[in-house]
Amino acid sequence: MRQPPQATASGAQAAPPRAPLDALRLEQFIDLQRGLIVSACDPEILAERLVQGATLLLRVNGAAVGMVADGRYRLLATYGLGTEYRAQYDGRSLQDSTVGTALAAGRPLVLAFLDGDATALRTLFLPFEPSEGGGALHLVFGTERSLTDDDFELARTIALLVGVALGGARQRRRLVDLARLKGDALTAMAHDLRAPLNALLGYTSLLNEGAFGPLTDEQRDIAATLERQAIELVDLLGATLDVARLETGRLPVRVEEFSLADVVTTLLAGTFAQPTRSGILCCSLPVDLPLLHTDRSKVKQIVQNLIDNALKHGGGGRVELEIALAPVRDLVRLVVRDTGPGIAPDLLPHVFEPFRRGGQRGTGFGLYLVRSFAEALGGHVVARSEPDRETTVSVELPLVAPGARV
Repeated sequence: MRQPPQATASGAQAAPPRAPLDALRLEQFIDLQRGLIVSACDPEILAERLVQGATLLLRVNGAAVGMVADGRYRLLATYGLGTEYRAQYDGRSLQDSTVGTALAAGRPLVLAFLDGDATALRTLFLPFEPSEGGGALHLVFGTERSLTDDDFELARTIALLVGVALGGARQRRRLVDLARLKGDALTAMAHDLRAPLNALLGYTSLLNEGAFGPLTDEQRDIAATLERQAIELVDLLGATLDVARLETGRLPVRVEEFSLADVVTTLLAGTFAQPTRSGILCCSLPVDLPLLHTDRSKVKQIVQNLIDNALKHGGGGRVELEIALAPVRDLVRLVVRDTGPGIAPDLLPHVFEPFRRGGQRGTGFGLYLVRSFAEALGGHVVARSEPDRETTVSVELPLVAPGARV
């Protein structure tokens, strides 16, 4: 048997190698791997699952997982071990401890330990691949127990999986924290800009109404341009806030019963009144469309962003909005089709990503919000395009949002 290097002179004789993994242990090992794949972002929660699984799988007294943080060794989780064990390892400096030596060597070690009842135990200390200073899996067992070759190889495999899983969990946590910081910064910026923009809109409205005296034609054109640009900035800030809320999980689904036809006709008569009157925008609505039980605000923004995107990038051509029940009766389908220049094949896979504009004006938030809201409501979205002919964006939404009570 390949014994790991000993940190003490004591050690029991190796037992004869055991048979390969039995069916129960194989099932436990698969369950442990499955737990790593679907692990939570929190490294501490993941570590708790790992030490419990390792203890059961390897049939040892207990287990622990530790990682280096700020020059000290920290135990993330223990299972089957008392406070004495945690006190021996947790918070120890790497400069003056056996742990530091073992991590630096990067090799398994067996360390002696006496628990609170003066019971002699041993710890198989298994460093895993360095990740921000490294870490280790601890397996604690009695002096009467000797690990077989199979046990030792399985333990090393588990330690490797632990290192990969914890590294991934830390990276995911870092990404979540960065997204939250970015969202907070975007929110603060948007709120700070809204006050002066609202003042600008107010004054341009007063100018257009003649509150400061009559305007010449040229002055009216300038005031109208100012108002139009200010409205675009307000819309941009609204989209920025929505993106910030999405990325920080602060945009919950609020379910209510409503008519999709009412939402669409309100948009056509208000926000899109001009292209509707001119015939650029047309809409097809079924008369038997049932009521929806989902988030009205998000559905409205889906429709609004679909139309707005088609009008902006449709090259001034005709835009069609078609709403119908999908072949599966519990879905409603929204299709927006424009006759513009289309989307280049290399850009099509990226149209739902933020800041993707294809060289056009805007932020690229529109279709990103469409996809995000649709997925939040249990739906999905697909874009198809024929260069120089047309672009079609289709959204399918459940009539009843997941988890909603009707």
